[in-house]
Amino acid sequence: MVRKSFALPLIRKIAQTIVNPSLNNYEKYSVHDFVLDEYFQLWIVSSNAECNNFWQSFLENHQEKKQEIDDAREFLKQITLPNYHLSQANVASLWRKIQLDTGIEAERNIRFLSNLNFKYYAAAAVLVISFISFIFWTSEPQLIEYATKFGENKTITLPDSSKVILNSNSQISFNDHWEQQSAREVYLEGEAFFIVKHKVDYQPFKVKTSQGVAVEVLGTEFNVYHRAAETKVVLSSGQITLSFPMKRKEGKILMKPGDLVEFKKDKFRKASVNPVNYLSWTEKKVNLDETPLRDMIRMASDNYGLEIEVQTTGMLNQTASGTMPIGDAQNFVNNLTKIFQIEAVFENSRYIFLEHKNRSNPN
Repeated sequence: MVRKSFALPLIRKIAQTIVNPSLNNYEKYSVHDFVLDEYFQLWIVSSNAECNNFWQSFLENHQEKKQEIDDAREFLKQITLPNYHLSQANVASLWRKIQLDTGIEAERNIRFLSNLNFKYYAAAAVLVISFISFIFWTSEPQLIEYATKFGENKTITLPDSSKVILNSNSQISFNDHWEQQSAREVYLEGEAFFIVKHKVDYQPFKVKTSQGVAVEVLGTEFNVYHRAAETKVVLSSGQITLSFPMKRKEGKILMKPGDLVEFKKDKFRKASVNPVNYLSWTEKKVNLDETPLRDMIRMASDNYGLEIEVQTTGMLNQTASGTMPIGDAQNFVNNLTKIFQIEAVFENSRYIFLEHKNRSNPN
């Protein structure tokens, strides 16, 4: 990020040098000095007539400096600055930060520059923009990724101090240069709980999935589950806007705490739930509230990569309530058999759930 302490004084310095380049004692300059001189750089990168006349005249009167000037000019010509184009989002973000960071000083510098002859200011701007482009290019944003293995949870602190608890078999990625973007964007595969830090410049925070579902917030706590073609979002506190890849007006809804929204096959369902039951995994446990075995088998597949079959399809509708601790894969299966009163047999790299012979009849 280019701040006022660097960019604005640089513009002023270049502008002042252009107005009166004779202020510099070029007769004593080395190759290194010429390379670092803004007015010399302007001669190399632009076709400014007055700048060109000045240096041609200088060369005619100081033939002894010809070698240093030729060497410095050759060095600068070998530096090829990229054609870096800022997006509208980056321009908006940069301008917002200039407004926040510069305040009165920026206004004073702008008034100073406005009093300069326009063609001098334009020439200076060309050099400054080229230099800033070079900074952006050399510090090109990097994609940062975090991932968890089966049975592993991980807590991550994002660049803005927001927290992410990443569930098993999940991945998030984000751009490390958030200050240059219009929004803080995170891409999620799997499941994660977000504790988003509110920013004074109201820069929004977005969680996106591969299916086009997007959560947008300013500061709040929520859980996002996204695996295969299904996405679930549960809001714990605050307020979020949820967007779907749909053209109808229902493609964007506002969620309040306690809302659950499920999106699958271009359709969504909204319900009121107890968020604690959906966030308990962050505390290494699962809260069951008449939860069917079908959901727990899916969890075993998502979080541990287990393949589980059932003896009869009717077993999938069995429900249970209570709290179950989360450990490794074997511990997870053992707890399921106790809570649902079933038996488990492991063969051919998969588990088979069998109805327990002594299972009590709920009726």
